[in-house]
This record gives sequence, C-alpha cells and structure tokens, in this order.
Amino acid sequence: MKRVVVCLLFLLILLTSCAQIAEEKAQIQQKVEPAINDAMSITAKTVDESEIKKCTIPKTVPQFSHSTYYTGPLIDSHIHMPVASQIVSTIAIKSGFEDMPAYNDKLSIDYLACLFDSEGITNVFGFNVIPNLVIGPSVEKVKSNEKRYPGKFIHFYQPTPLPGLNPSPEKVDSILTDSQDLFEGYGEVKFSFHEVENFGIRDKEYLESYQLANKHNLTIMMHPGPNHKEDVIFLLEKHPNVNFLFHGGEIRNWIFEVLEKYDNAYYTVEVNTKIFGWSEDHAIRGPTKEEFLKYMKVNYEEALAQELDYWEARIMKQPDKFLWGTDRWYTWHFDEKVGAIIEEFGRDFIGNFDAEIQEKFAYKNAQRLMEE
Repeated sequence: MKRVVVCLLFLLILLTSCAQIAEEKAQIQQKVEPAINDAMSITAKTVDESEIKKCTIPKTVPQFSHSTYYTGPLIDSHIHMPVASQIVSTIAIKSGFEDMPAYNDKLSIDYLACLFDSEGITNVFGFNVIPNLVIGPSVEKVKSNEKRYPGKFIHFYQPTPLPGLNPSPEKVDSILTDSQDLFEGYGEVKFSFHEVENFGIRDKEYLESYQLANKHNLTIMMHPGPNHKEDVIFLLEKHPNVNFLFHGGEIRNWIFEVLEKYDNAYYTVEVNTKIFGWSEDHAIRGPTKEEFLKYMKVNYEEALAQELDYWEARIMKQPDKFLWGTDRWYTWHFDEKVGAIIEEFGRDFIGNFDAEIQEKFAYKNAQRLMEE
C-alpha cells in the first residue's frame, strides 16, 4: 500500500507546477490513501448488492415533431463507463481532464442500465479504464457489471492516455486471459488529446497491445489524430484479422478512403457531438447541462440538418461501415433529460435513411462487428 501511495504522490507532483508542490503535497497525502482504500472495497460493495433496483425512468417521449423517426433498437458503440474508484477520477482531473466520473450511489450500473433501457438502447460498447494502480477493483467492477446485466454491456479494456499509468503489455495479457473473454474490445485508444501529451500510435507499448487484440480476438476502438493516416494504414495491414473501429472529426479528410479500401476498418458516427460544445470557447471549457439543453431547444433543427447534410451521402455509399454512437463521458452526459435529447436526435437522424440502412446503422453493423 505504501509503495502505491508513493508512486501516486510522485505522479501527481510531476503533474503540478513547482509553485504548487509545497502547498498541495500535504493535501494529496491526506486524500490518496483513503481513496485507494475506498477503491479496494468497491468490489465487495458491488457484489454484495442484492436485488436489482426497479427502473423508474420512463420511456423517452419525443420533444420535436418529425415524420421520419426511427423506432427500432439501438446499440450505442461509444460510451465511456464511470471509473471504478474516486482516485482514478482525481488523477484524471488533476492531469487536465474536465471530468472523469466514478461510480457512486446515483451514477450506478443500475442507473445506467435503466437509463439506456428508457432510451431503447439494447446494448452498449462500454469503455472501462483500467490503470495499474487499481487493476483489481477495476476488473472486478467490470465482472460485477456483467454478472448483474449479462450481455447488456459489451466490455472494452481501455488504456489510460497517461504515460506510466498503464499496466505492461504482459500484465494486460494476463488480465485478458484471466478474465476469460470478459472483454470483447480494446479501447478507446485516443491519440488526439489536447488535455495531455501521450504516446504515438506506433509506440512500442501500444504495438504490443495491438498484438494482444489479435491473440484475444478483440476489436480495437481508436481515435487517431489528423496526421495519423499512414499509421492507421500500417496497423490495418499489419493486423488484417483485427477489426478497427475509428472515430473523430479530425480524421474526416482521409478516413472515408481508408474505410473503402480496408475490410477491417469501421467508423463510429456520433451525430450529436454538441455534448462537447459548439463554439471556440468550448475548446477550453465544455458546456454545462443547462447550456446544452438550452442550445438544443433553439438549434435542434439546424443541428440535425447540418449532420444530415454531411453524413447522409457518405453513409449511403458505405452502409456496412458506420455505427451509431454518442461518446457520452462526463457526468451530466448521463442525465435523463440530456439522454432523451441525444436519443431523439439519433432517431431523427437515422429515420432519414431507407429501412435497410436504418437497421444497419442503428444496430446491425455493431452486432456484426462483434460477431466476426
């Protein structure tokens, strides 16, 4: 335990300026060990929970009037699950992230399952951060979630973007082996951060991890940077038996060409990206829940028209290559009112396609991807 605390203190000190060290060191010392102890106890608390709480979130009701409204099932191919301990959340926010929610009484797996059910989302690609400081509790939380809601969440093992916080590839291999097919994907692996610097796509640590995806039959979910086209092609050709699911607006100038050429390349379309902002100001600070709801109330139709204008022809050209997703991550992204707007926006978008393409984009491409 003391060794973990020392390592964590060292990391946090590196991430703070010299002017802050003297003032913050004492505060960190007081917070670190209780947080880690709390993390270590999460598994027992979760596993010991008895009956699943009754879902009280009503089915969503459309707020806008559209004749083209998809009413079928949805699979969300891009959800960042809460982290398994508050200490992981603290490190992330300390490192520059705006939010990194941890499971708590309100943001529980029961609440999330209920929320998605209310939105007609049958399955979720859930990205689970597993840092080396709390491997056990993080993995056990995923196991507990699966036991509680078998098959509801398609679990992805997500590495952290912070150098030094990821288990070694050998340890990751051991985790994947010991968890007995619990994880079906690896990612999101993001190489387009503005918050922190992180390794490149061809860094040795990641290259070894991609090889594990081949060994354990995992789909890799990746967010490349704008200049990573050649790196992406390198990976697709090096691992022809591994499916890669990409996303990110920064790669739109070249990703469609890659999707057309490589059978193992797919793309998640988050048609409602407004949850991360719509103005230059949001590059520094994202919108709040209240700002988002107010904006969408006024700009819903215009935002929908813009998304259709950009995506409709592209999805129709390659209907087997695109998956629907939301990229929910921050705490307020899982608010009931926010989720209702995200769902409605997605259904209005999907409803503009022919029935066959609607089903492929809404859920069938996601099903096929995980079955391959």
